[in-house]
Amino acid sequence: MGPLSHAPMQPCPRPERETQGRDGNVSVMDPANGRVTLHDVARELGMSVTQTSRALNDKWDVAEKTKERARAVAAELGYVPNLEARRLKTGSVRADAIGLVLPQSELHFSNAFFAELLSGLVATATAKQIEVRLTVGVAPANDFKNYEQALVWRQVDGFVLVRTEVDDPRIGFLAEADFPFVAFGRGCENPDFPFVDDVDHVMSPIVEHLVALGHRRIACIIEPARFSMSHHRFLSFENAVTDLGIPVDPDLVVEADFDEDSGYVAAQKLFQRTDRPTAIVAQNDLLALGVLGAARDAGIRVPDELSVTGFDDIMAGRYATPGLTTVRRSPRIVGETLCLQLLDLVNGTAEADPQVLLEGKIVVRDSTGPVR
Repeated sequence: MGPLSHAPMQPCPRPERETQGRDGNVSVMDPANGRVTLHDVARELGMSVTQTSRALNDKWDVAEKTKERARAVAAELGYVPNLEARRLKTGSVRADAIGLVLPQSELHFSNAFFAELLSGLVATATAKQIEVRLTVGVAPANDFKNYEQALVWRQVDGFVLVRTEVDDPRIGFLAEADFPFVAFGRGCENPDFPFVDDVDHVMSPIVEHLVALGHRRIACIIEPARFSMSHHRFLSFENAVTDLGIPVDPDLVVEADFDEDSGYVAAQKLFQRTDRPTAIVAQNDLLALGVLGAARDAGIRVPDELSVTGFDDIMAGRYATPGLTTVRRSPRIVGETLCLQLLDLVNGTAEADPQVLLEGKIVVRDSTGPVR
């Protein structure tokens, strides 16, 4: 990690607070004059220290409601586990688990790319006897509740960050905490943190293929622009088109979401133009499948009247009608790479700030053809 500086944090004074256990006895806790202990939490819960410890350590034989109540009380009291004591007792504070905070949009796992990425990540972790712990992200992006809890309770040894934003606050938070993480997407320019991303010229093969077929009015449907992957893929597209002497028309760049429906709507906008494009480059296969659906419903023949390309080479694109021309960059390999990179960081065997750039390979199918 690069050098970091931040203002020293001042501890906030805690007022004395009355607590009442199951037996009705009132006690006074003053965390400012002494660290809250496991005994304090147990007394508040009306449970034994052993029961409380097992609840807070997520043991299998403790009911979920008991675990939730124990965590809530511990958080209210400001209890922080004594990791040094645990280290002396067990020789390690490793959780043997890595964390991934799921975007709420991926909770239903309908995104084929994300599902394959997760499959590769989990399979690789399992082979290394490492657990993958999933949780659902909260909004806004600068709410670090999931990450703070995992750090305090040492629930995981590191994080994989997905849906990385161009200016992602999670990166600064984890870097300042000196907590291992790997991002899928490089975020800002000149990053000094570990990530997995595309090579800079990843869109060049697609653009060169379309230009060789005679296309000059080439539209681009992008994922939400605040995300790193969208930003850098569009830069790659823009550079590839410009290098071939074709100006980029801002009116032919449409921002969408990640799925088929948003690709369908974006294509409809482009079809309304009197000078509609002869080719559409979509930043992922799901968007491209939406374009194919919109073209079919509009009576536009692919590839005779419109060429369409995607990115990722998911299974649905291979069996679409017509088959989708795309860039193959295996989601499963992305997941495997993210996992191995993070485990190297956790184990202290990685290079400083390892950064992996993955190549893509164009796969030409029937959705592209010459301008007629």
